[in-house]
Amino acid sequence: MKNLSFWSKIFILNYIALGLSNTSQAQSDKRDFYWINGHNSIEIEDGNDNWFIDFNNGSSPKLLEGINILSFSGNNTSICDKDGNLLLYSNGCHIADANNNIIDNGSGINEGIWVDTIKDTCDDYPGFQDVLLLESPNSENLFYLIHKRTNRNPNDEREFYRTLNYTTIKTNSDSNNYEVVEKNAILFNSERMLYSYLTAITHQNEKDWWITQPLELSPELAVIKLDENGFEITSTYQFPFEYVDNSSASGSARFSPDGSKYAYFNTYDNLVIYDFDRETGEMSNRQYLELFDTPDEDIRGGSVEWSPNSRFIYLSAQDVLVQLDTWELDIESSVVEIDTYDGGLDPFQTTFFMMALAPDCRIYMNSLNGSFSYHVINKPNEKGLACDFVQQGIKLPAASSVGTMPNFPRFRVDEEDKCDPGITSVFGDDIYWRRDLTCYPNPVRNLLTVELPDHKGGQIVVVDMKGHIVMTKPIAAGTLLQSLSMSSLPSGTYSVEFIPDNNKERRIWTSRVVKTD
Repeated sequence: MKNLSFWSKIFILNYIALGLSNTSQAQSDKRDFYWINGHNSIEIEDGNDNWFIDFNNGSSPKLLEGINILSFSGNNTSICDKDGNLLLYSNGCHIADANNNIIDNGSGINEGIWVDTIKDTCDDYPGFQDVLLLESPNSENLFYLIHKRTNRNPNDEREFYRTLNYTTIKTNSDSNNYEVVEKNAILFNSERMLYSYLTAITHQNEKDWWITQPLELSPELAVIKLDENGFEITSTYQFPFEYVDNSSASGSARFSPDGSKYAYFNTYDNLVIYDFDRETGEMSNRQYLELFDTPDEDIRGGSVEWSPNSRFIYLSAQDVLVQLDTWELDIESSVVEIDTYDGGLDPFQTTFFMMALAPDCRIYMNSLNGSFSYHVINKPNEKGLACDFVQQGIKLPAASSVGTMPNFPRFRVDEEDKCDPGITSVFGDDIYWRRDLTCYPNPVRNLLTVELPDHKGGQIVVVDMKGHIVMTKPIAAGTLLQSLSMSSLPSGTYSVEFIPDNNKERRIWTSRVVKTD
């Protein structure tokens, strides 16, 4: 990421002397410990590499430089063994292994009319929550890729719809070689599925799976059991609304970390919460909260995610993030606005979109646009503003492509610790956590006043939207206010950044400032 910001180029700090390391051993099930993301371009360019987070080794994203075996543009899933070792990952077109090689017969996933007529070649498959990797209940040497395949309506060539499919992957446990042995098999011939909302959770027996997916032709939620006999829709549940055109692909669905509840959300249909029984797969005690009134013709993305303690629900709705407290008798009265989109560009608008609870107990949020940062809810178990939401809160070593967030089933449901806050950024990683810097007036014509955190000193850096450093200012220890002359700069948007000396916490303070003539 060569030209985005000064602090992204700061030399790698030597933390060995500080004795900082990741000693996290809390979780026994680490099947979601490897997140991979990256470019959606055929050519690798600066800032266009794939990158990954291996939560066995901290929360710091790292580059997969020069490796572009898969590109990502929406669909994204991976699976590790229970020790957190990567096994497989997929973008909906191909399946790759831990060595970043496409496995035997691992291409041609979702092949068909949509790829042939729209894409020519399947490099990445669109969709935001439309693919999952699950272990087979029958054998530790079998895996299923659950995915949605786009088809064309034979009665209307302008209409595309999706069916739920599966691809079976077999491995030789001695050699760790994987091959696809059954591809693009249809789960249900007659059922059409909404885009997005595909999620899963372990059965009470910790062997089988419950998979949920809204049906398209009627506002119903299908509950699917995967056991030793294969896939079966065990029940359907009526949603308390009628779909609109934008219901599809505009939201997400998640089980709570303790497995007791299920939530479906977008800003058109709003929020539906069910109690869930992991033994029987039954949904009950439906609650419907109408929190947003979005016209169908407006394009507005959003998502839902739970706090690790399964108490709070977070809803992102493009330009606003809210929190609900499910422990309150009247959940709707508990709604708290956490933040609104601050207008930040990185390099495009970093509006709020898909969220995912990570093994480090943070909730990460991407943008519908490609971006070099994630938003972060640092303390999602805390009520209200104490959840510590930071926009553009973690800089990524390369771009996160459009709307891409890895999709996992809910693991560690029966473990006491659903995640481990002890997983942190560790020594040797060029990664920083962002905090808000107060600057005024904003917009500014001449003098800009910067309120500095109580620190031992550092420097202020002003960066334009192309990532070029246009001003630096050393800051002495104890300085609380600093004036900057902006009069010589062209009109436009700038990032004003304070980088502390001896930055053991790896924190930087930033603000977007508009310069006018």
